[in-house]
Amino acid sequence: MNTVINIAGPIFGIGLLGYVAARRGWFSAKAAEGLALFVFDWAVPIMLVRVFASAPLPESFPWKLLAAFYVPACFFYALGMFVANRYFQRHYLDQVITGFAYTFGNSVLLGLPLILLTFGEAGTVPFFILLSLHGLSYLSATTILMELGRNRAQSITKLISGTVKGFISNPIILGLITGLILNQLQITLPGPLDKIAEYMQMAVMPCALFSLGAALNAYGIVGQLSQSVVAVLVKNIAFPALVWVLSVYVLELPTVWAMIATLLAAQPAGINIYLFAQRYQAAQALATTTVFLSNVVGIATLTVLLLIFEKIGW
Repeated sequence: MNTVINIAGPIFGIGLLGYVAARRGWFSAKAAEGLALFVFDWAVPIMLVRVFASAPLPESFPWKLLAAFYVPACFFYALGMFVANRYFQRHYLDQVITGFAYTFGNSVLLGLPLILLTFGEAGTVPFFILLSLHGLSYLSATTILMELGRNRAQSITKLISGTVKGFISNPIILGLITGLILNQLQITLPGPLDKIAEYMQMAVMPCALFSLGAALNAYGIVGQLSQSVVAVLVKNIAFPALVWVLSVYVLELPTVWAMIATLLAAQPAGINIYLFAQRYQAAQALATTTVFLSNVVGIATLTVLLLIFEKIGW
């Protein structure tokens, strides 16, 4: 219990500081956006170079790990679209946002600090294997579905080329690939560079959590409560439960890898859901309410999950 408190307390405490600072006007929305960009574009990529340059990598391609997370992700994404159509009579663009909300979580701003505090650097390899496809797969698939739904005069070729361009220009992907290349060449970072990367790595957790808390100040309960409650139940509970069952009882992953995949699935709804809803003017009330509720409920669900994992033994 004390271990879980020592993990969850700092995580939610720093997030709460960010929320209060933004709520009281002590930390502007522009500052929160800048801090988040620092985390995504600089701190995390540099940390990835350092971690993957020296990390022991799996001997074979970890398809079981990817399947354990992304098979349930595809299932619940499709389920979200079906439920929105069949039971809530939402139009196509709203259906896509619903599927997105059922499965897309705060993988970097909350997931990364949680994994680092819980498992240390030992958890970074399986986590970043999953993360390497997380944003790319979700954002690309959702963009394509939304663009097709809007019947834009944009060819599939342009959509694919835009996806590839987004992949090769993603700072997190670049950091991961650079680290892997150094690892394969058995090149380690020189002392001063390694120390710089270490300092940047130390900045990831507090900056990510503070910016997440500040960003959540913009959200609240603004409508579509019943549909949002269903989305939260799926995102915070059903999705991680299925990932755990598939990881442990079907694919028989190592326990720590199963825990990491499950924790990633259990991350509350990510802010990109709201950004997509705003961009495409679709399901905005659903996105706003879901992001807010899921992150509030996530305090309890993630704490309970950590307690369970502590009893199992990480």
